[in-house]
Amino acid sequence: MTTPPPSPARRVTTHDVARRAGVSQATVSLVLGGNPRARVSAVTRERVVLAAGELGYRPNMLARGLVQRKSYALGVMVPDLSNPFFLDVVTGVQRVAAEAGYAVLPGDVRETNAARHLDALRARQVDGLILDGFGALALPESALADLKVVLVDEPSERWPGVASDALGAGRLAAEHLVGLGHTRLAFAGPATDVHGFRMRERGFFQVLQAQGLGLSSARLRRVAPDVAGGLQAMKALLALGPTERPTAVFCANDLVAAGALKACLTAGVSVPGEMSIVGCDDVELARVLTPELTTIRVPARELGARAARLLLKQLEDESWVPRPAKPLPVKLVARGTTAGPGNRE
Repeated sequence: MTTPPPSPARRVTTHDVARRAGVSQATVSLVLGGNPRARVSAVTRERVVLAAGELGYRPNMLARGLVQRKSYALGVMVPDLSNPFFLDVVTGVQRVAAEAGYAVLPGDVRETNAARHLDALRARQVDGLILDGFGALALPESALADLKVVLVDEPSERWPGVASDALGAGRLAAEHLVGLGHTRLAFAGPATDVHGFRMRERGFFQVLQAQGLGLSSARLRRVAPDVAGGLQAMKALLALGPTERPTAVFCANDLVAAGALKACLTAGVSVPGEMSIVGCDDVELARVLTPELTTIRVPARELGARAARLLLKQLEDESWVPRPAKPLPVKLVARGTTAGPGNRE
């Protein structure tokens, strides 16, 4: 006789699943708890999973957490949730975390002091923390001593991490512009110790040096990594004399590039006719600008997903030691903001 489903008003429990599957409640807990060491046959495991699906069972994470002394929550600290790149990183974390039954608590350290945000996450007893270079630099190691931590785009000898090929991103941008025939180039980005930004800049300069191309201090614009920073940088570059003014600019991220493009359009400077612009990240904004932005695609969602997998692996196995992984590859996406320098060089 088939066990009738519980009334819609009542939450489905493991006891309901056990009755439907014809097994004990303890067996259901072993199967649905994801215990890899549980001695349950494949046939029984399939029966339990099928019964849970038929009844619409949803685990009570609060109850499970009390038993296992876990919160089933992960903290994520990024510098700017208004930047689509970091939203994509968080989205990647959430996708993997949700599949494993974890909630994600994201925080913007631009709006909230990093230490204060960390205190808030500790108060919620998060099981682990994912943070990028800005967060890592803003917090002393002692503040993270008893936490499981994974870093994004920030190398560390203490904590595991995931990274994109930031050096390669800068090289791709320079190779693209030099290949188009530009010899007077500029760079716009922040003065920072954050690894990702430093490597993008370093890769760009490596190619210029290899090609025997100099970059004067006037064409190196230190600005905030946002739209306002891009506006500021391009206004300064456009004010340079005809022999110094660049014909192409590599911007540290797409927000800076968007500001640079806006400054050109406001000043009546043709893009890419008189100025070529390359961004970095390939956020959605890059595809809705006019002209569409040439940029370097960085797999932000996969960065977040890999970071979450690393963190969950640490939480599952205390003895696990991560192996060094290659940086995620980046790719040039040539669109409408780059072309040859024409008659200006």
